[in-house]
Amino acid sequence: MATIRPLERAGLAARLILLGLLSALLVSAGAAWLLRESLHGVVLRSFAQGLAQRADRLEVELLAARQRGVPLGEAAAGSEFDTIFSGWYWQIGEGADAPRSRSLWDASLDLGAATPDERTEPPLRRAVGPRGEPLLGAARPLALPSGMHTLHVYGAAQETDSEIERIDRVLLTVPLALSAALVLLSVLQARIGLAPVRRLQEALGRVRGGQAERIGDAFGPDLAPLAQEIDEVLLRNARVVERARHHAADLGHALKKPLALLAAQAHQATVPSEAVQRQVTAMNGLIERHLARAASGAGQTRRVGVGEALDGVLALVRHLHGARGLAWRVEVEPGLRWQGHAADLEEVAGNLLDNAGKWARSAVRLTARRDGDRVLLEVEDDGPGLSAEQIGEAARRGRRFDESVAGSGLGLAIVDDIVRTYGGQLALDAAGTLGGLRCRVTL
Repeated sequence: MATIRPLERAGLAARLILLGLLSALLVSAGAAWLLRESLHGVVLRSFAQGLAQRADRLEVELLAARQRGVPLGEAAAGSEFDTIFSGWYWQIGEGADAPRSRSLWDASLDLGAATPDERTEPPLRRAVGPRGEPLLGAARPLALPSGMHTLHVYGAAQETDSEIERIDRVLLTVPLALSAALVLLSVLQARIGLAPVRRLQEALGRVRGGQAERIGDAFGPDLAPLAQEIDEVLLRNARVVERARHHAADLGHALKKPLALLAAQAHQATVPSEAVQRQVTAMNGLIERHLARAASGAGQTRRVGVGEALDGVLALVRHLHGARGLAWRVEVEPGLRWQGHAADLEEVAGNLLDNAGKWARSAVRLTARRDGDRVLLEVEDDGPGLSAEQIGEAARRGRRFDESVAGSGLGLAIVDDIVRTYGGQLALDAAGTLGGLRCRVTL
């Protein structure tokens, strides 16, 4: 069994909040680190600049003292270098007897233990003062009459380090506070942002509970298309259910006549076996036909070649009405395709063509073409046609206008069921070019 990650088991709101928080933490942590490095550099560069200014002044004083013959340790280098253990020290070279500032008194700097601080360019060096205090300093070449020497200048680093630590505390506290605020805002955002989803769920619950038939589209521009698609699915399912009910009604209606004949013959003393067999065969054919209709898969979406589907239907109806010598005129747009189930298209065309073949005097015309984003199917004949009143009742189940013509009165009702299942329309009129009834189907 595949392991389900915890994030996949969380709700949509929890995912949004968690992902938003993680993203904010990553961004704020990266920004805080960059800001920290930048502020550390500003503080250290400011210290280095003050150190360089003192070193420049000290170098001038030392050169002047050497020219006057004054010992280097007695040069007037400023009060910060004259006050004992002031935290500001200078020293020329290394060793116990190296010239140094009065502030060192009788101590010297352990320059061999100094380490570079790479956050400045050129890097400052860290050392420890005579009282164990942290120092930051730099070395520069010093040209004296006696030759080239190295001047080491150091200052107290405690204030600078304290400023850096304060910056670190602020940069740690602010992201944490922002993260806490972000969690609250994310919860609010998820609650408000997912409100349409909750409304959609409630609408689905009302449909499931029978309180509503459609979901509607009051869910904002993002979820309205989804709600419309769900409504289309619900509508199509309702059509399929309605069609199944009609299947049962059609089958019951079609079985009434053979069952009535069998019942009438049963009252006779002797029932001919041929009569029973004939009615049983008729009922079996009706049952198989309706089972085929029920299994046709109304509402499924497949690309069907209209011409190929109509060829088989035409061959069948031409055979059924071959004795009448009808002229079959067929006009099918080349390459015409329809998205549905082939059995449904064949059922529609078969019923219309069979009906036209029964009533036509000499000709039947079939036309199939594209009409915008739909398929238009027209079947007309040169028969007697129907009046306006009869056209209004033609699609009623079991409605027949001439008992002398074989049939069950279900053909147009079946066509209307299938067409409505696909969101199409069946229209009847007497305005055909052949003068009889014209049936127009849009799918």
